[in-house]
Amino acid sequence: MSRIVLCLPLLIVDAMTIPFWVIYLIAGLTDMLDGILARRWGVESKFGGRLDSLADFVFVIAVGYKLFPYLKLPTALWMMIGFIALVKVVNAISSFVMKHRQGQSPFLHTKANKLTGVLLFVGMMAIGQSYFVPVAWVIACIALFAAIQEGHFIRSK
Repeated sequence: MSRIVLCLPLLIVDAMTIPFWVIYLIAGLTDMLDGILARRWGVESKFGGRLDSLADFVFVIAVGYKLFPYLKLPTALWMMIGFIALVKVVNAISSFVMKHRQGQSPFLHTKANKLTGVLLFVGMMAIGQSYFVPVAWVIACIALFAAIQEGHFIRSK
C-alpha cells in the first residue's frame, strides 16, 4: 500500500529533482522489502501478491508519466518496447484465462521478471546520461526474454 500512496507525491513533485528521486527510491525500497518481510514473517497471501502487482502497475504508470518527456530513445527501441508491451498484454490475457481455469495467480514473479524490474528501477536513474540508450537496450533485451519466458510458463501449465 505504501508504494501506491507514494505515487501521489511522486506525481506532484517535479521530475528529475532530488525530491522526486528520494520518493522514487523509497517507493522502490518498499517494493523490495514487502515480499522479503512477508516471507520472513510468514504472512504471505494471494491478496498480498495481487496488491504487490497492482502497486507495481501504479508505480510504473506514475513514474512513466513523469519521466516520459525525458526519454530520448531511438525509434527501433520504442518499437521493441511496444512489442514487449504487446507480449505482456497477451500474457496477462492468457494468465487471466488460465487463472479462472486452474485457480492460479494471474501474475508470474519469475526471476527474469524480477531482474527486469530491478534493472528498470536502477536504469531510470540513468536518464539524461550519455550511456542511457545502451542501458535501455540491455534492459529491453532482458525484458523481452522475461516476457517470452513468462508466456511460455503460462501456456505450459
